[in-house]
Amino acid sequence: MIKTAPTLAWKPVLILLSVYVVVSALGMRAHELFLDEAHHFLIARDSASFSELYHNSRYDGHPLLWHVLLFFITHFLTTDPGAMQVLQLLIATGVAAVFLRYAPFSLIVKAAVLFGYYFLFEYDLLSRNYALGFLFLFLCCCLLADTQRNLFGIGLLLFLLCNTHVFFGFASIGIYLFVSVGYSRQKKLLTLPFLFFTGLFLLGLVCTFIQSRVVQVDNANLTPVRPAEWLSLNNFRFAADGLVRGWLPVPHFHDEHFWNHYWLGGGHTGPLLEAVLFLFLLVFPGWLLRGKPGALLFYYGCVGLLLVFFVVTQMTAARYFGMVFVFFLVAAWLSAVETQGGGLYPADVFAGLGPVSRLCLYGILAVQVLVGWYALEQDLTRPFSQSRNAAHFLQSLPSGRERIVVDGYNCGPMICAYLEGRVFYLATGQEGSFCVWKNEYFPKPRPAIGQELAQWPMLRTLHEFVLVSNRRLEAGSDSTRFRLTPLQSFENSIIGEDYYIYRVDMF
Repeated sequence: MIKTAPTLAWKPVLILLSVYVVVSALGMRAHELFLDEAHHFLIARDSASFSELYHNSRYDGHPLLWHVLLFFITHFLTTDPGAMQVLQLLIATGVAAVFLRYAPFSLIVKAAVLFGYYFLFEYDLLSRNYALGFLFLFLCCCLLADTQRNLFGIGLLLFLLCNTHVFFGFASIGIYLFVSVGYSRQKKLLTLPFLFFTGLFLLGLVCTFIQSRVVQVDNANLTPVRPAEWLSLNNFRFAADGLVRGWLPVPHFHDEHFWNHYWLGGGHTGPLLEAVLFLFLLVFPGWLLRGKPGALLFYYGCVGLLLVFFVVTQMTAARYFGMVFVFFLVAAWLSAVETQGGGLYPADVFAGLGPVSRLCLYGILAVQVLVGWYALEQDLTRPFSQSRNAAHFLQSLPSGRERIVVDGYNCGPMICAYLEGRVFYLATGQEGSFCVWKNEYFPKPRPAIGQELAQWPMLRTLHEFVLVSNRRLEAGSDSTRFRLTPLQSFENSIIGEDYYIYRVDMF
């Protein structure tokens, strides 16, 4: 039983939620799947069993709960990738409903968060495992209003968080520490309920480590991890940029490929401004959470682990950086739990902020709202990826040309998802769908198309086929081997996933 009192009545919740669902549905309908979405969908679709699902995920480093949900959809409902987007919409709607109804923030803050960049675009329109983690995390915050009564439920949610994404493993550590502090004060750490709760948490962490194992040797999907550079200024600067970008995800608006291209950080705005922003955004959350040791422990513990991740991996993506902001939202929610009286916590934890603090917080939220609607407008009016357009063109070709050969391993999964089939990859010399992230499949520099076609004798038996590439190829003939005839090209996508389609006649 959740003892949390709602902080917003159902009428405004349903009004805002309805607007959010409509906007999200329109955005998802316009959004084209990109590599990461299609790749994980195909792992689930083309794995015959859970053991094979585990094996096929060995290069990715993700816990498998999202894959398991997709496995059930693709094996028992449909292989249409639109079903994944429907699942994403349902989960995102659940996240929004819990947040609007129970989060201890004012209506304006709730609306700004929900219609800001992360919850309007990055964690909403893009079908990945993040929204699932937010649903578990926000439900956990609700249960924490009465920790003793809901301890088993909290432990179960921590287990699920660990099986969703490694970043939510960080959050589960923070929640466990938050609960442990309270039980320590009451001298109940050795009680049976807390020990069982600890067991669920530790089991979740073990599952995270097992599932997140990655084939380290010959893995093209991993940023090289160089321990000798961990303490370098460049690595620390990258982590500092990640913190700033998590709060202020301002893109290069003049760049047509704005996604994951940031205006702040990276030396674009000068070292002085970047240092000031980092120090401010490092201290500002602590100022807002002052006097709430449990919330501070959660926030800086989780962000500390995230910064270590940035320092070590140097991996850059908006979805990674955005976790900084999400951890703050959860920490602020936990600060309300710390101040609750009689099981009920305040409806707005920021009600007592001074004018300067309020201006800074609302300013940050305003930036996120502007960036969110800009990203949505771009996705509605321009192809995020040209994958769907390319797939529709391939479906329109006359019979006899259906055999599809793909040049460029990482441009094939989206085609496979939309066509609900497989393709022949020049990179591997066999049919497939999702990517196996081996370095040998991503040669640098890439061989000329003639070399790639010549290395697979099977292609000569086809005589004629359709070639899909993510690079523009020089049309013409190699009089002894093949003739290349352009059919169509699809360019200028937001993220640079462009397609060039040719007919190939083999001699």
